Amino acid sequence: MVFVYEPYFEKAVELYRELHQVPGVGYDLDETLKIVKRELDAAHIPYTEKYGRSSVVAEIGSGERILALRADMDALPILEQSGLPFASKFPGKMHACGHDSHTAVLLSVAKYLKEHEGDLQCRVRLVFQPSEETTESGGRMMVENGVMDGVDRIICSHCDNSIESGKIGVCEGDYLAACVPLRVKFFGKSAHAALPHEGINAIAMAATAYHRFEQAVTELAGDLRYIWSVGKFAGGKAHNIISDFCEMEISFRFFDMDFAARVKTAVFDICKEIENSFGGRIEIDWDMVAGPVHNDKDVVKDLMAAIADSDVEVLKVSQRMTSEDFGWYITKTKGMLFRCGTRNEAKGCTSLVHCSDFKIDENGMKSALQVFISCAMNFR
Repeated sequence: MVFVYEPYFEKAVELYRELHQVPGVGYDLDETLKIVKRELDAAHIPYTEKYGRSSVVAEIGSGERILALRADMDALPILEQSGLPFASKFPGKMHACGHDSHTAVLLSVAKYLKEHEGDLQCRVRLVFQPSEETTESGGRMMVENGVMDGVDRIICSHCDNSIESGKIGVCEGDYLAACVPLRVKFFGKSAHAALPHEGINAIAMAATAYHRFEQAVTELAGDLRYIWSVGKFAGGKAHNIISDFCEMEISFRFFDMDFAARVKTAVFDICKEIENSFGGRIEIDWDMVAGPVHNDKDVVKDLMAAIADSDVEVLKVSQRMTSEDFGWYITKTKGMLFRCGTRNEAKGCTSLVHCSDFKIDENGMKSALQVFISCAMNFR
């Protein structure tokens, strides 16, 4: 099915430039929310904010089956250096991950679907989510508050400056890793360095844990793909003081939840053994901030069929060890995340996400617009 989408694309560009200027971080999205609610009101689309702080959810159409489309809205604490004429008005805050484009596209999709509501064969739930970039996941909050109740499928997009504008990237199966930002605190007892037996060396405890953790994870993983990266190891105050505190922060990324559960058990067991051996104390903060993203094969198949008559070119992309809190939504139903190409060397749109000079080729939003509209109009 071919759609006349040009006016809606132009609207998406207009909204993207407006949203880009007023970035908010985490749940502090006052200006962004004003724009989202203004556009929904203008299109006569009812919405609710009942699914949690700084969230907005709208629904269009009728029928028993529900297709959800999700856009994240938050920005990053980065000083923008993109040189764009519509750069951030808020120093130290920047849309350096393209969530402004995600929100703009979904608002334009909402406008299209409302104007063609009579042609829909389902209900489309539009999910505008806060706080994707922080450890306090807005996706998790919304799912726990019931946003996925009754939803049969969910789809989202993420812009990507590694893919040429006009193309989308699709990976069937395991695509993005789950993430546990593990924090381990070691508490010992201070003493003079010349009298080490009078103290409990927290750094020694942490060093022991460092090596035992790595050994255990390697043995448990086998052929499974994972990341276990120690990003912080800090303790001590001076050369002549036995340290009474040390802290380790680890990024644990994985796809297999059973494997992760075994690793968690091993970490806690190792820490208990170290406590008993050294006489110190260990605190462990283990909280999964994003679940694995698995692109369901049936959802991928139907998306490909829906856009078969469009001019969107599809690329097969590889599995990544990065994380996205979209994984919380697909704990409740089938779904997929696809990449929307926004790279254009001629326009200087080459920097990757989370960089201060990040900018996208706006033409890339056409592909996301077409995919969302096609999937919605073809969902039964």
